[in-house]
Amino acid sequence: MGITIKGEIAKSLEDLTQINFEKFCHRLRDRREEPRVRRRAVDGKSILEVADLLVSTFTEHKALQVTLDLLKQINCNEEAKALESKTKACLDKGHPTLPRTSNGELETKPSQEARNHVAGQRPLQPAQPVTAKSPQEVEAEAKACVLSEGGDLCNDWLILSRFMIQFGQYKGKTFKWLLENNVGYAAYLVASHQKEQKGTMRQDPLMANKDSLTRYVSHYPEVWKEVSFKRAYEKAEEGKAVVGFGMYSSMTLRGLYESKEPRKVSYVDFLRTMKATCDPGTKMEVAVSYILHRDTAPRKTPIKRKQVQSTRGQPTSVSWPIRKKPKCSWKKT
Repeated sequence: MGITIKGEIAKSLEDLTQINFEKFCHRLRDRREEPRVRRRAVDGKSILEVADLLVSTFTEHKALQVTLDLLKQINCNEEAKALESKTKACLDKGHPTLPRTSNGELETKPSQEARNHVAGQRPLQPAQPVTAKSPQEVEAEAKACVLSEGGDLCNDWLILSRFMIQFGQYKGKTFKWLLENNVGYAAYLVASHQKEQKGTMRQDPLMANKDSLTRYVSHYPEVWKEVSFKRAYEKAEEGKAVVGFGMYSSMTLRGLYESKEPRKVSYVDFLRTMKATCDPGTKMEVAVSYILHRDTAPRKTPIKRKQVQSTRGQPTSVSWPIRKKPKCSWKKT
């Protein structure tokens, strides 16, 4: 039987001393927020009955929060911390906590945990082929992970979130971990997979794993927007994509690059110096790559057109054709 919120609340209350349990019940009766609990519903009740009362009054998730608040109010902080840790899996529905910047926007740079993971990896051997587990093996491992965490095996999305990546620098990490630690790289992987799908019909374990990652990522609009953003640069006219960051975020890359305004020219010069410092998979890296590509791309030779001198106001030798009279076919007698 898996972990349940009601069961963990009951265990937490069992760990309290009699005095602290009485304090807990007193605080529960004294709550001013709705729905309120009446005295007769609590007085003389056992620990299991109080746990049932909490869940039936507030619903499981709300009962957990009420219990945590009351435990902290009576200074049972260790018990509250233990309860929160044990019920974490019960609250997990497979959705990642997407990283945010200081101004609340989606953070696409890798987290420190992601950087540490990459730094600790051994260099890949180019001669070794990439091996991927079968879809059945990946799913079985994900279910085992969910079960070990006390999660709900009936939640298909929770299971999908525990699928492990079978390729790349984060091989062995779960889909959920990837979205919580490197959104930019996740968007890059999905965008590359979409492009790869157009050129091949093969279906193998590696492609199946990428298909599953694409399905997981597509559920989150903000992340999917990043995928679309990266796909925009694979088009023939990539300069039509917007910069997406900085003071000229709403301009297209082409418009910024070709602008003659001194401030914009200076900003493009600044971006040229950022090649070695910008993070992979970010909008800045794409912008810098575009600028450097334009710098080295051969310029189109303008088409030379034959100069035609204007004849306006000058006499012209060209006149309308004169219609000749037809010759008569009869003779005068």
